[in-house]
Amino acid sequence: MSPRSLSSIATLTALLALTAGAAEFHPITNVATNMIDGNPGGNPVTNIYEGPGAGFDAAEPHDGPSGVWYTDAPGGFPSDYISVHEGPEYIWLDLGSDLVLSEISFWAYSAGNSNGMREFNLSFATEAEGGDAGVLGDEMYGTSIPANPSFEAIQDPVPRQSFRFDSVTARYIRVEATSTFFEQPGAGAGGDRLGIGEIAFEDVIVPDDPTISVQPELLLSGITSDIVEFDTLVANSGAAALMITGTGFIGTNADAFSVTGAPGMIASLSSGTITMEFDPSGLEGPIEATLQIMSNDPNTPTAEVMISGTVPPTAQNIVVSDPPVDRSLASPKISDILIENSGGTSLTLTGATFSGPDAAAFSVINVPPNVDPIGSANLQIQIDPSGREGTLSATLQISSDDPDTPVVEVLVSGVALGEAAGFFPITTASSSTAAGDLWPVDNLIQGPGTGFDAATPYTKLLDGETGNWVTDAPGGFPSDFIEDSGKPILIFDLGENVPLGEISLWGYAATNSNGLSEFSLRFATAAEGPGDFGGSIAYNPTFAGIDSGEFPNEDNTSRFSFPFEEGVFARYVELTCEDNYFIAPGTGAGGEIPGGDRVGLGEVAFSTLPAPSGILFQIISIDVADGEVTLVFTSRPGLSYGIFRSGDLGVGKFWEELDDSYQSQGDVTTFVDDNVPAGATRLFYQVRPGEG
Repeated sequence: MSPRSLSSIATLTALLALTAGAAEFHPITNVATNMIDGNPGGNPVTNIYEGPGAGFDAAEPHDGPSGVWYTDAPGGFPSDYISVHEGPEYIWLDLGSDLVLSEISFWAYSAGNSNGMREFNLSFATEAEGGDAGVLGDEMYGTSIPANPSFEAIQDPVPRQSFRFDSVTARYIRVEATSTFFEQPGAGAGGDRLGIGEIAFEDVIVPDDPTISVQPELLLSGITSDIVEFDTLVANSGAAALMITGTGFIGTNADAFSVTGAPGMIASLSSGTITMEFDPSGLEGPIEATLQIMSNDPNTPTAEVMISGTVPPTAQNIVVSDPPVDRSLASPKISDILIENSGGTSLTLTGATFSGPDAAAFSVINVPPNVDPIGSANLQIQIDPSGREGTLSATLQISSDDPDTPVVEVLVSGVALGEAAGFFPITTASSSTAAGDLWPVDNLIQGPGTGFDAATPYTKLLDGETGNWVTDAPGGFPSDFIEDSGKPILIFDLGENVPLGEISLWGYAATNSNGLSEFSLRFATAAEGPGDFGGSIAYNPTFAGIDSGEFPNEDNTSRFSFPFEEGVFARYVELTCEDNYFIAPGTGAGGEIPGGDRVGLGEVAFSTLPAPSGILFQIISIDVADGEVTLVFTSRPGLSYGIFRSGDLGVGKFWEELDDSYQSQGDVTTFVDDNVPAGATRLFYQVRPGEG
């Protein structure tokens, strides 16, 4: 087997603290850029070197920043500044004199949008090359100092991000931005600007002795049946040369690892690479070993790197999860089904077909022929909701050469919005948090033509303070509103008892995690009033969920339809906000969307989609005896029903009203027709819901 490289797995990512107490930073005397400031009066490029005590805290851990710099937005919102801006994105910094550098500190721009600098690299020039005007030049960078280290920042603007590189002596530094957080998962909207919080260079105190620095843990991912080649960096943080005197492995799977290359000596403030191989032959499941590096570091003569990973089964193994329900189908939509192969051998897909009652609305567009070992591929499908309304579902059967599961089945579902849905008028809305709501709950019931488009696909028309409801933020930013303050409750009054089979929601915001992600419903009749939810109507559904993808936070304009499994005949609806999209810590540092300190929604409506049949009420039996007809039908306590009779079901035939407000007797009601027409040979009966 030829080795397969995984060299990107192991890198030395953190600068080890070499100073006691607060770090010292080199003063920066000047800065320039080839990019245009977005707000030069209030946020100029000089904001990026305000320094300790101004741009960031002078004390450990040096949190910040206090001010930011950002560019203009030549591509408009949203867009990718890096691809729109002409030429490279440079910032030049002048330290005033030649200094020994081995570290750059960076503070991010914002967790609330994707404008921040993410990837960047450094180039250097000496005082002799640049002269006093070097900060404004460009041609001398990289001439005598070939070093060009690159780094990737996180989005959180609070912590100091410290990046180590091999020692150089330079006066001028050129920072080249190569990406923002545009289209990064959970980064928020934007990307049309480039922003930075602060930049600084630590005056690193170098110990006299050789000092070894290694990554303490290394995870091998993507292991297959091939031999894996990978590496890890070893840095010398000391003034004297670091001599590597030996390497070896200990631990459960030590015999499967070997060192294929290691530096004999690492100069002061420099680094070297140890290259290794892992042979998975005969192994399966979790593996672990510890790399030992022996050196002349007097304090750490043996440094250790813990290595772990998982060896997959030898045979191919298909893994397919049910995709989330697409609740906003207004036109034919193509989507992907993720096919994963958790085995160590290539998986061959041989076909895919749909079956089930709605299979005609589903089609397979593309089936990837193979899925690599420990890899994935997308199978493309299309759902066409044309001429349909309500829930659509079909079973996708995928065939492959998986020896254990040659055919795997997944349920694919969606909700067709219909060509011209009607919506019940909502008389009033109230919220349990009304005393502190930032924007009022009445914004949720502005209805078709005002709150949302009256025509398919019913896009939300209003946003912000005129088009959303949102609570206050008692816990401050960031925090978890649900944990701090409990679950907000919304109550909607439809004015009269109506047959409900669906609720429609529009999201709150795409730039924060305050939007509702999970909710439950209860119902009450006109007779019960809003003080008796769940009294006569036991149906209490819960919809969506933070990990379901059925109510995506990144979409706050589409209508999302949630059909009921049971029909409901009610006047009042109680909506409990079970959760929002908050993920700790809520700052955006972990890639999550920041916020969660509020709970919000964009619009709520109830379509006239027919309720599921046979649930509101149904005739259980009809018995004839002694000239009387006895009807038994399901019912709801507290409601009344209309009873009608006809001798003919022909078009336009007359239905005779026997009782227009027959009171329910509970879950089951009996009605006796003791006035059957003489000589009747057949009769038809109809039960209709009346007023509560």
